[in-house]
Amino acid sequence: MRRAAALFFLVAAVGATTSSASAQKEADVIIEKKVKTATYRPPSVGALVLATNTPTGEVFLNGQFHGPLRDAKFTKRLSPGRYRLEVRAPDYVPLSREITIAAGRSEAVIAELKPNFATLSLPSLRLRPTPKPAVFVDGQPLDEARWRLEGQRLEARISPPGTRAIQVKQGARLVYNATLKLEAAAAKVEIAEPPKAILRIESLPTARVYADDVYCGDVSPDGALVIEQLSPDETHRLRIEAERYRTFETDLAVTTEQPTVLRAKLEAIIEFADNFTNLHKWEAPPGWAVEQQLLRVSGSAFAVGLPKEVGFRGCEINFDLRIAQGRRAAWVARGRDERNGYIFILEAPTPTACRIDTYLYRDGALGLPVQSDPLPLRFEAQKWNRIRIVARDNKISHFITPADSPDEISVALFQDRDKVFPYGAAGFASLPDATFYIGGFVVCPEGASCRPEIK
Repeated sequence: MRRAAALFFLVAAVGATTSSASAQKEADVIIEKKVKTATYRPPSVGALVLATNTPTGEVFLNGQFHGPLRDAKFTKRLSPGRYRLEVRAPDYVPLSREITIAAGRSEAVIAELKPNFATLSLPSLRLRPTPKPAVFVDGQPLDEARWRLEGQRLEARISPPGTRAIQVKQGARLVYNATLKLEAAAAKVEIAEPPKAILRIESLPTARVYADDVYCGDVSPDGALVIEQLSPDETHRLRIEAERYRTFETDLAVTTEQPTVLRAKLEAIIEFADNFTNLHKWEAPPGWAVEQQLLRVSGSAFAVGLPKEVGFRGCEINFDLRIAQGRRAAWVARGRDERNGYIFILEAPTPTACRIDTYLYRDGALGLPVQSDPLPLRFEAQKWNRIRIVARDNKISHFITPADSPDEISVALFQDRDKVFPYGAAGFASLPDATFYIGGFVVCPEGASCRPEIK
């Protein structure tokens, strides 16, 4: 039965019986360096992340000492609940406040303690080389750790502030004597931001993102969402939802060392179909065009073209193929992006000497074929032939209905034991000095009822 150049498909709606368990399958995910994956356990603790304007001091929770400040910082994991936080430091008024710790969250607190000291500066003392001077406050010697000399200038820290009698003596000689009203120093705040565990999610625009079942926001139109409130080094459950896509879930822990990037492509649960009235649905390389509801694939160099924002795990791919020039054609299964996926190149030098070569296309490198399957049929390259591809788990099967026969024939089975590409889009690839046409294109996800009917 001859087929017209443009084929139309009757595509049924997705079956309503798709199971909720199937809808929870994990989609493709790339987690960059500095991410630790683990078996998810709901967070049982939270964390206090404290920064102060005092380099040293002590931290108390509910009246109990919990540790010293180190470089104006303090971090501690705590059980969920309310706490009375107190920060104490020499020469500062203690700070006290109520805080609430939630499981799986970091409570960031900036504690600005009020100074309880005055800074005294006497710039022009008439000091002799010897003996060493002494400083007295209200008749009592001031600890040498609290004052210093720079030439004839004396700098001292007096605590507490107020009206104080100040004397500087050098041996029996009184160098300075005055009663001064000393005011508390201004708070000099040099607070570094508490360390943050930053997670950047790159996924389908408008998809909803949840961390530990807490809504964190929608993915922006440019395909990204940044989350900063996750507890570092805690395992969190991430969930991404969008209508007409399978829910994506994964468990991960983020660190404060550098931002973590989570790239999650959501798996469509409805068919993708195109009768090629235009290329709006595609990331099309140069040289591709639409001609009379056919996709013309051509180009001067190897280049992959994939549908926009569509990916599948298990699926069935259907299209009609006619080679116009070069006796070669190429298509993609589970293309993660334009540089990664399974590439299949049909070589058809003569009708009886044809083959399908399978490639693992990684990081833009095609390399050598990992499998080559001679076609057990007569293949008329310049006529319309139906191609059907079934991807299940790590197996990708090819079937061809040749131009001069109504019978579908199994022609190739590829099994990737390493499961390099468990998920991705179906598309095509330009080949140098080759032109081929695609008549209609349908990808049906596993479990959906959308098998195309050929007319």
